[in-house]
Amino acid sequence: MKKLLFFALALVVAVACEKDNDEPEVATFTIDFEDSLFDSDVAEVPSTWNFVLEGYSWIEPSTSLYHEAIFTHDYGYAMFGGGLVLSSYNANDPTSFGTYEQDLYVYNSQNKNSKKGGGAGGSDTFLIAYGNYEPEVDAELDMRPTITFSDGKARVIKSCQVNSTTYFLNIAENGNPYSPAMKDGDEIKIYATGYDEAGREGKTVEMTFARKGKLIKKWTRWNLAALGKVRSIKFNIRGGNTDEWGMTTPKYFAIDDIVVER
Repeated sequence: MKKLLFFALALVVAVACEKDNDEPEVATFTIDFEDSLFDSDVAEVPSTWNFVLEGYSWIEPSTSLYHEAIFTHDYGYAMFGGGLVLSSYNANDPTSFGTYEQDLYVYNSQNKNSKKGGGAGGSDTFLIAYGNYEPEVDAELDMRPTITFSDGKARVIKSCQVNSTTYFLNIAENGNPYSPAMKDGDEIKIYATGYDEAGREGKTVEMTFARKGKLIKKWTRWNLAALGKVRSIKFNIRGGNTDEWGMTTPKYFAIDDIVVER
């Protein structure tokens, strides 16, 4: 009887495993921004303000993932408000490369000052995300950098890699006349909110990005799978010291290796 019961259990397990193995694997594609098609969109200077012009955009042709920078128009001038800028600048000294004039530098402990090897896995090119949304400060000022599948189809974005910029690290650690260094109890988080084909807001996932003494200084995986199928994602960064204008720590972080289900 015991032998018969053991055989029956083994058969159930075998059938279950066979069913699991029969499930098709979902193919993924990693957008690493290394394709030469991006060359004309990669920053030629280390400052957003000296490079990004109105209409700045990029597209990844295999998935149709698209981004266009956000600009505001005040007093007859177009001002960069938020976006995802392709960069290759990287350095290991936030103090020396820690002002708005070097806001396109990602932190990389391996290089003193380079345009090589700063991306995830030692690649060269990555995104610098700038801008945020704090509705309690100004409900109409939404400057969240956004990625969208331009073909209109919703897809699962499984994950991406994130890192700190040298500008963010310098102010978070040392402060400046406009923002104090992070203090005990301060916390800065990054957020990703998904939207469907009709533009309806879906789920939001978050990740603790910075605390005093606990700053991200290497490429770190951010799981976005809980968003499900999305046509677009809006990224946000919030927290730390605030004033009447909102968050005072530079609203920057870096993104690379966006993994998309085909």
